Amino acid sequence: MNKTSGEELTEALRSLAQAYAPGAQVAPCAVLWPDPEREWLGVLPQLQKLMPELYVLESYAPEERRGPALWLRCIEARVVEGAPPAGTVPIFYLPGMSRDTLRNAEDCTQEVAALVELQYRGTLWMHLNGREWTPYAFLVSKNGGLELDVAKDQATKDALAGALPALLELPVSQLRNRRLDAEYFNGLLAPDATGLLLRWLAEPEAFQKSRTAAQWNAFCQLCKTEYRFDPVKDGPLKGTRLLAGRDALWEKVWARFAEAPASHPGLPACLRRAAPAEATVFESAEIWPDVNEREEGNLLRALETLADRPQGKAALGLAELELQHGVRREYPWQKLGLSPLATALAPLARLAHLCQSSHGAPTAEAYADYYALTGWQVDAAALATMAACGAQEHHGPLLGALRAVYLPWLEATSRHLQNLVQQKPSAVGKRHAPLQPAPGRVILFSDGLRMDVARLLADKLAEAGLECAADWEWSTIPSVTASAKPAASPVSTEVQGAAAGDPFSTRSRTGNQPMNQDRFLAALKTAGWQCLKADETGDPAGSAWAEAGTLDKRGHNEGWKLARSVGTEVDDLNGRITRLLKAGWKEVLVVTDHGWLLLPGGLPKVELKASLADHRWGRCAALKEGADPGVPVLPWHWNNSVFIATPPGAGCYRASMEYTHGGVSLQEMVTPLLKVTSGGTTAGPARLSNHKWSNANCRVSTRGEVSGMSIDVRTTQTDADSSLLAGGQPKKIGANGAVTVYLENDADAGRKAEIVLLDSTGKVVDFLPTTLGE
Repeated sequence: MNKTSGEELTEALRSLAQAYAPGAQVAPCAVLWPDPEREWLGVLPQLQKLMPELYVLESYAPEERRGPALWLRCIEARVVEGAPPAGTVPIFYLPGMSRDTLRNAEDCTQEVAALVELQYRGTLWMHLNGREWTPYAFLVSKNGGLELDVAKDQATKDALAGALPALLELPVSQLRNRRLDAEYFNGLLAPDATGLLLRWLAEPEAFQKSRTAAQWNAFCQLCKTEYRFDPVKDGPLKGTRLLAGRDALWEKVWARFAEAPASHPGLPACLRRAAPAEATVFESAEIWPDVNEREEGNLLRALETLADRPQGKAALGLAELELQHGVRREYPWQKLGLSPLATALAPLARLAHLCQSSHGAPTAEAYADYYALTGWQVDAAALATMAACGAQEHHGPLLGALRAVYLPWLEATSRHLQNLVQQKPSAVGKRHAPLQPAPGRVILFSDGLRMDVARLLADKLAEAGLECAADWEWSTIPSVTASAKPAASPVSTEVQGAAAGDPFSTRSRTGNQPMNQDRFLAALKTAGWQCLKADETGDPAGSAWAEAGTLDKRGHNEGWKLARSVGTEVDDLNGRITRLLKAGWKEVLVVTDHGWLLLPGGLPKVELKASLADHRWGRCAALKEGADPGVPVLPWHWNNSVFIATPPGAGCYRASMEYTHGGVSLQEMVTPLLKVTSGGTTAGPARLSNHKWSNANCRVSTRGEVSGMSIDVRTTQTDADSSLLAGGQPKKIGANGAVTVYLENDADAGRKAEIVLLDSTGKVVDFLPTTLGE
């Protein structure tokens, strides 16, 4: 059995109570444990947990099994409450008392005299050399001790005194066959010297107050040994400058900070205080947050000069800024949110690079293929740049530079598609026949699911282990929901166009009534489709139509700030698709009606006289009969006798519109089609598969069906209060079946614990033993 040092000590004391010859001797009435230097006093609470029969000579506190000599005599006589049961020999720990004190009865105090008689009816725990047992002697002794290899120097003995509580919890097998010295014992109290040093530098006073005297001394000794630095004599200011110097001894300390700077939020302020008066070298932005802040200001001013430049010069300027400032994204300040402009520069520079080529094609079909394959990446980069716009003062410079490179590309690609469509309007007819009902088929309609957002969704689905086949389809002219949604549905054959006076709305072929939402759903039901509400999964044995997502609504309400909501929309769609497949549907076909143009500051204004149109929206207008608007004119998808005026390029009939659709552009007209299946395999039961520690964080991988589950790290598997994670809360598993968790306290490194997999109710499903930090 792999016993701990504390258990071995307990066994040694208890065996002494049994060391007598039955029939020839009587059992000792008590085991007396003298400790003149009080070297064992600090571990008595631990040992009392192991030995319920252990009592301490001290001031009266019976609930803690402490009391004066007379009370101990009463315990031995079993005449007071709290005495051990018959047959169990009590053990009396006597701090400050030696064997000689008991033997010199005539010289001892009246209180101690009450215990003198017990040495004759009981037994003393003494070393073979006749001396009292010390912790050091117990560790090294071959007779009655653990026979361990412990250094004899005073530093080791001093360190042992502080490390004794931790030492008693370690298995003896872990202590054998190794040299136990001051460094080892100090390491027990400060197992993660690097992490502790960073914590002390960040909050020196709070850190020292949180440590016991033994722990503080051990920490100081480790700093002297490993970093040639004395926290007491040198102080935190010198320590911070040594950290910034990153010499051979301190390089790993800086690397630890740079890996997870958010774990040490006080350090940036310390580095600001420790910074030299003049830090002129640009590379020092990696070390000094003040220099990084200054470079952010330089970048801001440089971006402000790009808004009014031609596309080529603006793109060249952004490329140069990326070369200069892109490296700062690798510095710890980026992880702390202190380099927002350098962060936003990454997608902006990519956008500038992609926009320098507008690409052409001989046919509308070929042009749409280009956009569906690679062209959408331009819009994705623009969207990512907008999403990275944080502080108000950054909006103008970032979005101005974005507009300088993005608008010319939008204009060029839109005009090219418009020219191709004007030459052959039939080229943008529907490519796919209306979907037919099939067992296990559900159509999920998402209003305004543009191609770049659909690609994000496809990536999410793939991470979750789902199969996602992508294709594309034309929207309608005009590319607005009233016209395009019925055309994207399986009941498009039941729909017909209205007159020019209707705002691009359709009518039912049966009864010629306006095709509102109620009649649309009724037509679906008649055609054999279930119509699912947002929280319904329906009957997978049949076919169904479902709707999800609010991209279009958000765009009209939020303008360019829609970019900040795209991630949420993608997560919501991913969740809806996953739930449908789990409910038993064989395939989810994701369709949409149209895309959109999104440009901070608004699309260019195009004039169109109101007298020429029956009604006019941002990117389309229904012309009156015989009107000549001087802009591209195309027939309405639902009625060839009604003509639609579409603004040239990326123009808009209304001023200051940042988000709109209805015209002819790759973004509005080329819409995604996704076919999502589970791949025909079952995920299997949820299990933990692997874990890897990197200092105070751990990457945990799982297998099987783990949706909705979470990970915790605990000292006691079933006790949620024993969590060691930051915030004391489990962390949800990601869509890829993995999650990174972080320890609340770096000092826990080296402790034994268990990684537990929890279902949605908090029940433990699986666990893995681990050593924190290893």
